[in-house]
Amino acid sequence: MKRFIIIFLFTTILLLTGCANTDLELERSQLESEIETLQSEVDTLQTIRDGLIQKDDIIYIIELQISQSHITLDIDELLKDELNQITIPIQVSEEYYYSIEIGDTLSDEFRVGSFLFKGSIGSWNIKVIDKQTVDATK
Repeated sequence: MKRFIIIFLFTTILLLTGCANTDLELERSQLESEIETLQSEVDTLQTIRDGLIQKDDIIYIIELQISQSHITLDIDELLKDELNQITIPIQVSEEYYYSIEIGDTLSDEFRVGSFLFKGSIGSWNIKVIDKQTVDATK
């Protein structure tokens, strides 16, 4: 009787192990098929990406307005500050381009030298007035 029970248990374990291996092999083959499909999709997407404009083909430009301002009641001085403001386009990195917005003030610094030597109280104002991208391939 003990012999029968041992043979029965041994046979049952072998059958269960064989079924589990078959299930695992089936799942493995399905996963390998899915990997092949996904790799094919990746290759297709890379081909499409290569046909689009590359990151290096885009130039990022910001336009800065640079001016002075004085604390004064002299209308001539205020008018001079207004007429002397300039705008300069500057090429910047993509990261910097997206980190700033139109209207941002980049610098509003007190002019120490003018104060020390002339007693003039004023500051430099550097402001972003425009942003644009240019396709370098054209």
